[in-house]
Amino acid sequence: MVSKRNKRRILHPYAMNSPVRWFEALRLYGGVSAGNLDKALLATVSSLMTTPLRMAEHALFKRRIDSTSISRPPLFILGHWRTGTTFLHSLLTQDHEAGYVTLFQTLAPESFFVGQKTLQPLAAMRAPRTRPMDNVLLEMEGPQEEEFAVAHSSGHSFYVGWYFPRAMERLFDKYALLEGLSRDELAAWQRSYIHMLKVATRHAGGRRLVIKNPVNTCRIDALLELFPDAKFVHICRDPYAVYMSTLHLFRSVLNLVSLQKIDDAEIERYVLKFYRQMTERYLKDRDRIPAGNLVEVRYEDLDANPVAETERIYAELSLPGWEEAREDVCAYAQSQRNYAKNLFIMSPSDVLKVEEHWKIGLDAWGYLRPESATEIQPYVGAPAVS
Repeated sequence: MVSKRNKRRILHPYAMNSPVRWFEALRLYGGVSAGNLDKALLATVSSLMTTPLRMAEHALFKRRIDSTSISRPPLFILGHWRTGTTFLHSLLTQDHEAGYVTLFQTLAPESFFVGQKTLQPLAAMRAPRTRPMDNVLLEMEGPQEEEFAVAHSSGHSFYVGWYFPRAMERLFDKYALLEGLSRDELAAWQRSYIHMLKVATRHAGGRRLVIKNPVNTCRIDALLELFPDAKFVHICRDPYAVYMSTLHLFRSVLNLVSLQKIDDAEIERYVLKFYRQMTERYLKDRDRIPAGNLVEVRYEDLDANPVAETERIYAELSLPGWEEAREDVCAYAQSQRNYAKNLFIMSPSDVLKVEEHWKIGLDAWGYLRPESATEIQPYVGAPAVS
């Protein structure tokens, strides 16, 4: 359920970004539906008003950002939406030696440094208090998916589809699967991605980045090209639970930020198709990751014993600092013990859709039809972080 604060008029996620890209997105992706003109107008006004800050950031910080070195290979968390990636991200970023992309960076990637004293407090007041699909608190300094920063700073991102869902399928092909991109477009995506990570690295004082992004599940080859020594953690979850929770995610996010109307059948089609494509691509490419640089986790194991699973990740990836991080990881895990998950009702037709369209996931991860498929309790997330 969307909170009262989330229902009010919020700052659109595109609002603090370049008006040039904003107008280009409107032109490329089909414009705005009549019922969403107020969102578009607020985004346009905010984009124009924050232009001086972006200019100041470029003048004061461009050289410093460009000269930033990502000397420590990132740790990438992979996995479909609603499989526990946020909980895993929250656990791994309890380590004080971990850096990450913050929520504020995703909202203002081109005015991040100059905007911390001015824009960040304003954004905190106008942002939803919790994520639209669950009770996870949104904190400006908390870890967030870097895909939003790429979407807002360059437009080279599948997440532009949250705002223009009629184009979501072709955006997924281009910027999740990286198919149909020209050489120049691929280079532009790489530049925008590296730039975003350099901003995060500089903000984190050079610490190793822990990056959580479901879209990266499709992009192992591209990430290895940029970071041959990168570490990866993939998390899977019962597809029956993932299906219901992902439908809820798409409906909730689109209801809050979409500028276009699409019918529910189209949302369902996206959910069924994207999971299948993401899983196929991951299973095809995971063997390209060098030995010792990939760990696979089941959400059910992480939920049952988060500290032991986090320790296993450190051990299998040969990550330093577990003994120093253990206490904070334990404290965080303890704080989440009483967190109440969403409850969804799963119909027999929903079960059949999973078995028809997501057989690849059922087979790959070894999940069976639940004895009672009437109530599924999907993972929601950790309420204090992200």
